[in-house]
Amino acid sequence: MLITTKEEHISFLNGILSQAKKLVEEGNNVVATLIMSQLIEMMGSYFDAKPIRSREQSANRFNTAIYKLFPIKYSKANRKSFLYYQLRTSIVHTLTPTCSITLKSGISDQHLIEKDEITEIYTGNLLNDTEKALQVLIRLINEDKVKLKKLAAGEIE
Repeated sequence: MLITTKEEHISFLNGILSQAKKLVEEGNNVVATLIMSQLIEMMGSYFDAKPIRSREQSANRFNTAIYKLFPIKYSKANRKSFLYYQLRTSIVHTLTPTCSITLKSGISDQHLIEKDEITEIYTGNLLNDTEKALQVLIRLINEDKVKLKKLAAGEIE
């Protein structure tokens, strides 16, 4: 299947978010965070001119999405690409967070707060903020403020 239209892109992105929601509901925080991290990177790909499957773009794209789509507290927490290395890189490659973060269930006002050099990340907060960021991106897609790219995707049943 070739994803080219606004509707197809939006459906594709919402499908990824739905998987993350299901995993959070099941209490599978690590895999949910992995999916959200990949979605964040994917959202960042809408802001550059390179093909979606371009190599060596993950840090740029993840960071771009954080800075353009997420609340300012994420930008502050992402100093020196901290969130990229902790969420996207570490969890994607090893399926475990590093000793610099703690993944917690639920929602808290303490989300993205550093305590004793460890940043607490609540998956409920991350999910809510990822959903809001995706809504911003969808608005930009609908307003033709980002350029759509072709994405070849296999069917998933």
